[in-house]
Amino acid sequence: MKKILAILAVAISGTAFAADSFTVESQQINNPGSNGQHLYGLTVKKDINSNFAGDIGIGQVQTENTNALSTRLEAGVTGTAPIYGIVNGYTRIGLGQKYTNTADFAYYSVEPGIAVAVPGLAGVTAKVGYRWRSAVDSSANGDQTNTMRYGVSYALSKVDTVGVRYDRVKGDFDQKVWAVNYTRSF
Repeated sequence: MKKILAILAVAISGTAFAADSFTVESQQINNPGSNGQHLYGLTVKKDINSNFAGDIGIGQVQTENTNALSTRLEAGVTGTAPIYGIVNGYTRIGLGQKYTNTADFAYYSVEPGIAVAVPGLAGVTAKVGYRWRSAVDSSANGDQTNTMRYGVSYALSKVDTVGVRYDRVKGDFDQKVWAVNYTRSF
């Protein structure tokens, strides 16, 4: 597994030079009745055309008190289209691999949502989305979740954006997630 992570790290760093943006994110994951977790992630994104973008990312979660680690590697494609005025719709489809000390399996996700440029607040965008994720072999791996996502981002400049997001996860996991992120565009 260490070799796979090393190869992926080299691939992501090489991809970053060809990317249109990269995002770093930190998440505080609250698991009611269980240990909390922290996630740190890096995603690079490349525009395919004006309506589609591809991304590849890595996220590592550490569980409080036990220090157990899990890693997710994921690639995705996002399609975006105007709906009405300042409202844009998006759908992201992802395929990934999860690694823990007890499991290694593939999963997929689908996330439709909307993004709205907030009127009167230059550079502020609000997003609402719904993500459905499941292990490819859901009978062998419990990783099916339904997530409501709410986020707000602020463009500090033409190339720098900061954001905050709240995820409410239900399914095989019951989680409340707060995330902060920074995106640098090129």
